Amino acid sequence: MPSRRHALVLQDRRAVRIVALVLLALAAAYQCFWRIADENIGGDESTYVRAGFAYVHGAFDQNREHPPTAKYLFGLAQLVGGEGATAPRVLVSALVVLGAAVMFVWLRAEVGFWAGWTAAALWTLTPRGGSGARLDRVALLDPVMVFFALAALFAVWTWTRTGRWWWLPLSAVLMAASVTSKASTLVLVPVFLLAPLLFRQWRRLVVGGVVWAVVFTVTVVALYAPMGIRSAVLYMLAFQEGQNENGHLAVIAGQTHQFAPWWGNWWFLAQGVGLPVLVVLAAGVLLAVVVRPDRLVVFLAAPLLLLVAFYSVAAKIALPTYYSAWTPWIVLLAAVGLGRLAVLRPRPLTGALAALLVVVALVGSIPTARAVWQTRPEGVARLLPLLRSEGIRDGRIFFGAITPSDYDQYVGARGVRDVDDAPFEAIVVGRDQRFPLPQEVTDLLRDERSSFERVRLDRIVVWIPDGEIERDADGELDVR
Repeated sequence: MPSRRHALVLQDRRAVRIVALVLLALAAAYQCFWRIADENIGGDESTYVRAGFAYVHGAFDQNREHPPTAKYLFGLAQLVGGEGATAPRVLVSALVVLGAAVMFVWLRAEVGFWAGWTAAALWTLTPRGGSGARLDRVALLDPVMVFFALAALFAVWTWTRTGRWWWLPLSAVLMAASVTSKASTLVLVPVFLLAPLLFRQWRRLVVGGVVWAVVFTVTVVALYAPMGIRSAVLYMLAFQEGQNENGHLAVIAGQTHQFAPWWGNWWFLAQGVGLPVLVVLAAGVLLAVVVRPDRLVVFLAAPLLLLVAFYSVAAKIALPTYYSAWTPWIVLLAAVGLGRLAVLRPRPLTGALAALLVVVALVGSIPTARAVWQTRPEGVARLLPLLRSEGIRDGRIFFGAITPSDYDQYVGARGVRDVDDAPFEAIVVGRDQRFPLPQEVTDLLRDERSSFERVRLDRIVVWIPDGEIERDADGELDVR
């Protein structure tokens, strides 16, 4: 009888786990793919998508300031799914789901089923603001870089744990794909020596290190070869050094910075994930460090610390998407901490507390789920249909308080930002503090208010004149 009861308990437990995985898979599919084509196309995304399409057609002159692999993949996706941003976005979202699978398999083996499930849930469902509804629903380089780094470290850990030799070169290939998608994860290369060190596998450290380095180098060279590796790398280094020296305008905590403060990317992290999720992640990471810290915790903490040091100290630039490089390691550590909390004594109490923290994080994800549901073209994506409905089919459009990358792909050469390019058919005003509206335009909109129809399109305002905006004899802007 006890054995039969035990078998029923195991069967019920297996059924609960299957249901949990199915529900997570459905939620992840929704969060990652629903209305994915309806997001506005950002400037960087447009650049990478166009470059990828050019790369697979043999032209490598675009976006040489970044490595090529993610753009190769974007180009291949377009060959399969059609030209434009949608197919590369589907690819990026598929990598997010694959990353969740890697996290689940990794932590299921090391900590337990629910730790793996928690990692996959936190990775696929929680907010990651910075571009669109979630920054890994658009075709940026960062999510591709992150996936390959995650898979590479999982592979080297598995090689160390199992001794199966083929995991080692696979890890090197995956890491080469990461650093040739975006170079930031180059700082993680020392972590690949950490795994055999943690297990005191000295022969594997020496032999494996040499094999890994050779495979990694050969793969990097092969991936860069079509671009011309020497010229491409030198151009990238010169460009990125110039960026670091000259800075990059970014609005952080309401202030415009040319050179970001050290905490800039932390601020974007807090804004991107939201307070409830941030609290749960911080609590989980703290638990991982204090509740039975082991080799796995050290191995997961190493890439987090290296990336934080790079983005907070070495880099002088902070942008809304950069924190995504740290996110998988925070998620994994948090899931480890919550998983180990759940089995502490008294187990019913600690298990309930761990479950409550996960629920708080998932509830904190509701705004992102709502944003995904409501995704539609916004702002400048709606501008040309509006102007056509007003009878404006050509002519220049003046843009102020808005970054050029937000409108270039929608209006092309029609979009200008210099008042000397008058005449204009309309004025579009955004909210970007980095690009203030010229005084001449401000004066015109104030003094000639009755000559304009004012239409709000989400976060921009379109001023449509009852004539054409030209310069008068005194050089002032006027509506005629």
